[in-house]
Amino acid sequence: MNTFTKIVAALPALALLSACATTAPTTPNASDVPASDTSASETMPSAAYDRMAPAPYTCTDDSIITAKQSINKKQVMLNVTLPKVKWASQPVILNGDAQDHVASYVNDSSPDAVYAWHMKEDKGIFAIKWADGTEYNVSCQI
Repeated sequence: MNTFTKIVAALPALALLSACATTAPTTPNASDVPASDTSASETMPSAAYDRMAPAPYTCTDDSIITAKQSINKKQVMLNVTLPKVKWASQPVILNGDAQDHVASYVNDSSPDAVYAWHMKEDKGIFAIKWADGTEYNVSCQI
């Protein structure tokens, strides 16, 4: 095989490798305590996230939650569908920490409600406590 043929044969592989090359993720400029009751376009995570898909959880009350932890495990981005609360794909960003296979995250920046997400291995619990004392929670599993 001549040199020209080898180069032409290698071009698709080189193009694929070039397209896959990325730089390390960086932390966006945002406040340390994002509000959870704003739209996703108005809220920017304060921690870096990898490109892996969020973990899908099936929950009680026909609820669905997808969760994605930041690389440093100090924040989680949730996409929450709670039919009983009339939430459909509600983005929620919570701050907290993880140790081993257990993680706890809270967002208490809204005066109307406190949101919490607790994970242990393949299980999770999402809870809301409104200012009037009303509480709602769902148990979830991957």
